[in-house]
Amino acid sequence: MDADLLLMVFYMCMIGAAIGTFSGLIPGIHVNTLAVILSASSAVLLEYVSTFVPLRYAPVMLACCIMSAAVVHSAVSFVPSAFIGIPDTESVLSVLPAHRMVLEGEGMTAVRCAAIGSLTGAIVSLILTVPLYLLLDSGFGDYLNSITVGVLLIVLTLMIVEERNGSRAVAAIVIILSGAAGLVAMLEVLPMENMLGFGAETIFPLLTGLFGIPTLLWNGGMPIPPQYDDERFPVSPIHGIKGVLTGSLTGWFPGITSTAGAMLAGRIFGGGGPRGFISMVASIGTASTMFTFLTLSLTGKQRSGTMTVISGLLEGVDISLGSETFLCMMVTMAIASVAAVAIMIWAGKRVCVLVNRIDMGTVNRILLVLMVAMTIVFCGYWGLILLLACTVIGMIPLLAGLHRIHLTGCLIVPVLLFKLGIF
Repeated sequence: MDADLLLMVFYMCMIGAAIGTFSGLIPGIHVNTLAVILSASSAVLLEYVSTFVPLRYAPVMLACCIMSAAVVHSAVSFVPSAFIGIPDTESVLSVLPAHRMVLEGEGMTAVRCAAIGSLTGAIVSLILTVPLYLLLDSGFGDYLNSITVGVLLIVLTLMIVEERNGSRAVAAIVIILSGAAGLVAMLEVLPMENMLGFGAETIFPLLTGLFGIPTLLWNGGMPIPPQYDDERFPVSPIHGIKGVLTGSLTGWFPGITSTAGAMLAGRIFGGGGPRGFISMVASIGTASTMFTFLTLSLTGKQRSGTMTVISGLLEGVDISLGSETFLCMMVTMAIASVAAVAIMIWAGKRVCVLVNRIDMGTVNRILLVLMVAMTIVFCGYWGLILLLACTVIGMIPLLAGLHRIHLTGCLIVPVLLFKLGIF
């Protein structure tokens, strides 16, 4: 890679990081929502990018920008999620203990744990990229594909068996209900329309209803105590290393989110307390993002909304191991990961100061209105029906004292049914 190309990649990474920072700091915005918005704007963005890079590089540079935005968004979104307590399918297991740490005045410690895990996951994943690519390309990938259904069934079984706080029967019901909601969203059963003119973002009311609104209603604007930042390195990188293997699985198998992967990793390695667990989940999320691109490169299959957009941009472009585009994407993920950690620390410090100056009850009410309004914009008024139904389902674990990981059935169950050929 020559210096000019490297400079172009760096420039696009910075633009993507700025986009990801802005979207990541807005509570409730899922990375797939960001991907849809960028996809709808891709024609305009391509025209803009082609004004300062050679035309043949324009799609690759835009893909680098989108990848950078996704990496930074996924990392930075942990900050508002932890302080307000609104998780999504990728972060529910880490955000809930992180929010408890916030309520104990250790919010910045939680942010640093996530940052260390994310950076560790990025470094180890980049080191393993070539050997893992060669392993999967040698036939091991075909073997993994053959056991996908079994892996999904094991994950669902473990989710129920691991439930110790409440009724396992109720946990199974929550998985079924959330799975049904996921099917409604993915099959677009309701005639939802996007008011901005592109496809309805059905994942938004699904995740907002299951995870976002129930948290706001349950917390009710609980006051946040003063936050302390006494430890620079509050957790060992070893927890991040533990998460990389699981992250590679979540990147390959469809439907297995970082949350479900964290449950498996916790089962195998142990959680290491709240700090270690937060770090491990952050590592899994970063590793998963990198390995979803590896999956795209090897099989052409898109395991996330971001990869769907990138796949469309790079159609007909060689993204195999050793290609110039593959190298550009690896450099992008390395730069974006470092930028994401720096932005996380910066944002965490600012939020620590801000939360003590504002009324959280008012913030919660504003967020509720914002989520309802965004649902109408992304999915029309029919989206409100899905939002309401998912909110009711999302309240069940809180009322029954269950782990909220069961709500990730909204992704696992539909994928399992699709793999079985039922839908």
